[in-house]
Amino acid sequence: MNEEEGILEQCSIIINKNKILEWETVLLEYQLDICGIDEEKKQNLQSESKVITTRTVNQITIQIVQADIVEELVDVVVNSSHEPAWSYISKRDNNKTHDLLQQMRIGELVITNAENVNSVQIFHTRLPFYQDAKDLLQIFNVYKECLKQKGHKSISFTEQNTPNFQIPKQFHAEVLIRAILSAIQEGDVEFELIKFVSLDQLTLKYFAYELMKQLDELKIPELFQLRYQQFLNFLQNGEDAKQEVYLLSTGITTEMEGVVEQQ
Repeated sequence: MNEEEGILEQCSIIINKNKILEWETVLLEYQLDICGIDEEKKQNLQSESKVITTRTVNQITIQIVQADIVEELVDVVVNSSHEPAWSYISKRDNNKTHDLLQQMRIGELVITNAENVNSVQIFHTRLPFYQDAKDLLQIFNVYKECLKQKGHKSISFTEQNTPNFQIPKQFHAEVLIRAILSAIQEGDVEFELIKFVSLDQLTLKYFAYELMKQLDELKIPELFQLRYQQFLNFLQNGEDAKQEVYLLSTGITTEMEGVVEQQ
């Protein structure tokens, strides 16, 4: 190779590297544009995450994802807790809304702009302290209210994130998945992507199982509606329900406990 050819090869390498950098810049701008996140936000776009399950219902994608909720790149993060001011999400975002969140009433939805979380907005919801099935009805209604909000394309839910709100995982899974599927069936959802995000593997198993179970019900619309009405009746009446008791997440408790015992 003569000197001229060597120079041309080096120039080619430089040009190719510049093209790669240009494409990386375009990709970065595209990712920012998807979620509307300000470029001045000095935040990592997204940590490593793993999609456990993906399903599409009426052109809306539902995902169960193993990741840190504050690192997932979405339009909206839902901060649902009995004490949203003290939650993991609130602590990671900022302290400016602390006083406002402390004054929230049970069932209230407060929307704030995100600062240190990879989302445009945070939907703060104050949930009741779980004691029995009747408390689940308020939780169910709050989740549906979040799903009816307009103006965004993606939303992430997570497990309760303060220690004093201890709704059983299998109950929480059924409440959230039924809220999502019923809202979609009612045509109240503008979101194109709905995620449940957690780092806990057992929690992810509950939610993935519940999603698949209810999607199987949805294949027979009459069955889905029957189970949905039984579900609502159980939440409204709890142990006072006159009909045969509807077991939340039927069969999952025993099955999952067996999995835990074997581990």
